[in-house]
Amino acid sequence: MATRLIRAVLLVRDGGFASAIVGPAEILRLAGVAPRVLAGRPTRPRFRVTIASPDGGPVACVGGLTVPAEAALAGLGVPDLVLVASSGIAGTAIEDAETDSEIADWLRAAHDGGAVIAGACSGVFQLGRAGLLDGRRATTHWAFADDLRRMFPAADVRPARIVLDDGRIVTAGGVNAAADLALHLVERFCGREEARDLANALVLDLPRAAQSEYVGWLGSSSHGDDAVLRVQRAIAERPEAASGVEVHAASVGLSPRSLARRFRAATGETVVECIQRLRVARARELLEAERLSVEEVSRRVGYEDVAFFRRLFRKYTGMTPSAHRQRFGMPSGDRPQSGILVTPQISP
Repeated sequence: MATRLIRAVLLVRDGGFASAIVGPAEILRLAGVAPRVLAGRPTRPRFRVTIASPDGGPVACVGGLTVPAEAALAGLGVPDLVLVASSGIAGTAIEDAETDSEIADWLRAAHDGGAVIAGACSGVFQLGRAGLLDGRRATTHWAFADDLRRMFPAADVRPARIVLDDGRIVTAGGVNAAADLALHLVERFCGREEARDLANALVLDLPRAAQSEYVGWLGSSSHGDDAVLRVQRAIAERPEAASGVEVHAASVGLSPRSLARRFRAATGETVVECIQRLRVARARELLEAERLSVEEVSRRVGYEDVAFFRRLFRKYTGMTPSAHRQRFGMPSGDRPQSGILVTPQISP
């Protein structure tokens, strides 16, 4: 039985980067194709990707390159997925009220029709203009975060994230994060195994794409605050045994209040949120690779209250622990032996 193609629209406009258009388009189009070609198996494409510009014309990219579009927005209908590419190297992108209004109307209609809407780098601003970031967590290029907060104060901006999945709104950081975003969308729509196989075939780094609220490990470690970095490393080493703010503050010679303020400023989240997210990330690994009960997983990541753990897991992943295992767990014959799971790392 043939698998229905996932209808994806890659929305582009003048002023963006050609790599942020071609890269995601190739990743989505090669899902179900590249790994099978390399394995000598019949291909099974998963996405039907249409590159669209507001008027259907080619777009002029940074560096003098031009990328042709395949369609105009009008008449496209409602796809399953929209990915808005970056559209300029300034946080406000290209100021064109008429074009922005047209894009905003189309994005709202697509979202209302059930589409997942994703944006990368300055493309995230288009989601904001459509009102799709209100009450949502979102990320963008670190240099644009203040602009995003100022222009869309109802959004919860978290620039430490590379990819941030908040329901049917997915956002990504800088231009090169467009590839991470595309791999994340392959995992979301097609499953972890499909994304892993594609990343291996294209020699891409899947774990980097996994640093998000949806699949995530730890966020930014390049913020320059040594005390915060030391606390991050301590939490990442053993998230299940991580202490409260007071203990971590004492370990770096700060008051709890000072650490809390500096940690939030550097990472975009609280110490408690960091601990919770890393515990959930560890729980994901256990659910995917071990045959443990949800209760045992909860205890191993530091939660005796299983009901609380279930609520926390749903908050950070959008699904229950059992549903996550069903979707992402490897067949029993492929499960790795204990001790070779990936563990969270923070580079010096």
